[in-house]
Amino acid sequence: MVDADILLIAFVDTIEGVKNLIGERGAGAVLRDAGRHSGPKLLESLIGKLPEEVDKDTALKRTAAILKELGFADEINYGNGKFIIKNDVFTEAVREDVNVQTPVVYFLAGLVEGFVQFMSNDKVVLKPVKAEKGYVEFEVSP
Repeated sequence: MVDADILLIAFVDTIEGVKNLIGERGAGAVLRDAGRHSGPKLLESLIGKLPEEVDKDTALKRTAAILKELGFADEINYGNGKFIIKNDVFTEAVREDVNVQTPVVYFLAGLVEGFVQFMSNDKVVLKPVKAEKGYVEFEVSP
């Protein structure tokens, strides 16, 4: 069995390779889309089809709880139009400084957006407003 930390480092190194190949903005767009696609697939593999759709606000709250339970971060909060992730595994694994343009931040945004769409069948957009190692704050747009 492969160690989860080694897989995470390989994933983050892959993200850095994509950034070097197509630039930071291109990598952000590609990784956001990857998160949007992988989020629903991850949830479906874990819990199968949901018996009911929930509203967007409920989906965001559930997403925060699920991501925390899965070990993506120590603390995840949603409220007042903000989605805040603290001590996450992705930004902590990046070797460079982290800011709102860092592609892994867009992967996280896409993952949340994918989870919400899976649960609510409604779209949400997360805009990074602050990011550093171990802390990402998104503004939630309808």
